[in-house]
Amino acid sequence: MSKPNWLKLYPRKLSSLSIAGMVLLTSAITADAKEVTQQFNGLMLNANLELAEDGADIPDSIVLIVHGLMGHNRMEIIEAAQQALLDNNRSSLAINLSLGVDNRKGFFVCDTPHRHLQDNAVSEIAAWVAWLRAQNVKDIVLLSHSRGANESMIYAATQLDPEITHLVMLAPGVDDSKQHFEDRYGKTFDQTLERMKKEQDAGRGDQLVENVDFWSCPQATVTPDSFISYYSESSRFRKFETYIPKIRIPLLVVNAGSDELVPNIEAKLAQFVDGERLRLVTIEGSGHFFLDFNIEEAIEAIIEYLGEAV
Repeated sequence: MSKPNWLKLYPRKLSSLSIAGMVLLTSAITADAKEVTQQFNGLMLNANLELAEDGADIPDSIVLIVHGLMGHNRMEIIEAAQQALLDNNRSSLAINLSLGVDNRKGFFVCDTPHRHLQDNAVSEIAAWVAWLRAQNVKDIVLLSHSRGANESMIYAATQLDPEITHLVMLAPGVDDSKQHFEDRYGKTFDQTLERMKKEQDAGRGDQLVENVDFWSCPQATVTPDSFISYYSESSRFRKFETYIPKIRIPLLVVNAGSDELVPNIEAKLAQFVDGERLRLVTIEGSGHFFLDFNIEEAIEAIIEYLGEAV
């Protein structure tokens, strides 16, 4: 079984730290079981719940965490963020986006066919907001990383759920996807995209195509719809200039000062930063994944921001 080359995407070995459809709630929370699940669109979704007080009910206020591209909710940045939030007496729910896989855990395995679309993430965020609403949560801070931040941006701009009171984006994906593709696979992006568009135009957008380079998965099996969803320059997930102005809640962007994957966040978002509705803070020396103490510094900046934001 081929594996994704995650070490090229994630700079060091990861350690372990510790609505669009009807939602069927299936989980019972117990003192020794923090995983919660729900059925959504024929798949089981799972998430990790961390409560600031042991044995307590889910509080009125919680942080909903969304991981980045083909990641998962137990990768280091997410586990460390949940722990840092606990240290600041904040409860959180870190979700796993299914990526079309039932009860998915861990990184997406490259041998698995890619049928998932970025729009699926927006629907699943909505499902977890509905789940929290059913638990009587009234105040949700949406905290998201990398491509998850792009998906959360669309969610916050289009869903307008009253429970979502703040949006925090950690190192959002403002990068050039074509450049990332060609840095990894060579100058084949245009012909690959054209190949996928031809299949889509022929009505085969949902049919699997073999031997397609796709993010960290070389020679993967991918539907044209999936490829275009992530790589198209016209994708709404790349249109910050359209959707950031539509977000009506306070927004904080946390920039990694030494981001090796998305090095130009400040420049791309500078036009939107007004110090009030949208603020930007930089964690100096941090890489894209806020390793070691960088995530603690980021969470401290977020907690301070939440105390000041109106």
